[in-house]
Amino acid sequence: MPLTKTGFNFDAYLFNTIGKTRLSNFGTGGVFTRTSGSNSFVTQSNSPRFSLITESGTSAGGHAKAGYFDPLVTDISTGASSIDFSKRFRLACLGQVVINSTNSAFRIVFSGTGNTTDAPMANANGLTANGIGVEFAVQSSKVQARLIGFNSSFLTPTSYTTLANGISDSSAKITAFILENVGNGSVNFYAPNCSTVHDLIIPPTPILTLSGCPNTNTGNRTLEFQSVNDSVAVPTSTGVNNTVARANFHSIMLSVG
Repeated sequence: MPLTKTGFNFDAYLFNTIGKTRLSNFGTGGVFTRTSGSNSFVTQSNSPRFSLITESGTSAGGHAKAGYFDPLVTDISTGASSIDFSKRFRLACLGQVVINSTNSAFRIVFSGTGNTTDAPMANANGLTANGIGVEFAVQSSKVQARLIGFNSSFLTPTSYTTLANGISDSSAKITAFILENVGNGSVNFYAPNCSTVHDLIIPPTPILTLSGCPNTNTGNRTLEFQSVNDSVAVPTSTGVNNTVARANFHSIMLSVG
């Protein structure tokens, strides 16, 4: 169901839902990482505050991902290795997504490939098991977003959509967004105007909706953040400090119910 408020500050949203929000759980049960290729890396920290950076690097086939088993274990999992998609949950993220290469991508997926298998490359389907996610890539010179899903097979993704003011450009703007699993097979994506300051308003109406997604206890019990390049072609462009597909998050919260 869409959010009902007429618009709200990101911080206010998180504080208003703090009773349902699982923040401190992220990473306390461990985080797994995988990288490959020149200049790819992952950094993740819970102290003194949360921080997560993934960078795909400058090589063809380069990738970097961070994955979490928690808080999925207790919050949205009823099986030892699956996610209960019949539950309503929202993942809220605050940070930056910067992609300089037109053949690279960044994804957030529920039901990733796990701690022993690389993430799918940018030129492949972003999910290989029942799950949901959001994928960012350069389209028409701007980083745009689309929803992806897998339900027995890879679903046709939504069209890419531009976030107002551009999610990534020379100023490396800040963005906040919410990925919502409704629980009935629909997935929503909410996003605000991008900004150079931490003062973002998330509109109450989703800008993307994907139907036909899983709504049972299924998939792989992982939440993954994946920066990936094309499997064969080298990145088309590299930014400052070897930035190709880089995500830098300052806050990640999961709200259930």
